[in-house]
Amino acid sequence: MTRTIYYYYNSRGTLIFNYRDECGRYIDNSYLYYTFREALRKFRNDFGLQRKHIRIYKLY
Repeated sequence: MTRTIYYYYNSRGTLIFNYRDECGRYIDNSYLYYTFREALRKFRNDFGLQRKHIRIYKLY
């Protein structure tokens, strides 16, 4: 199964994650005042994606 996270920072400095997989699951979430590592760890914990192989791509 292909799992992908696209991330970018908007003009206000908010980190935005867009998650998609081939089953059609889509999650869009934003983090403010978190480092990239902390936000990624929190995102994976919040949505049950720990220990899953996910490709991460930076947009913009």
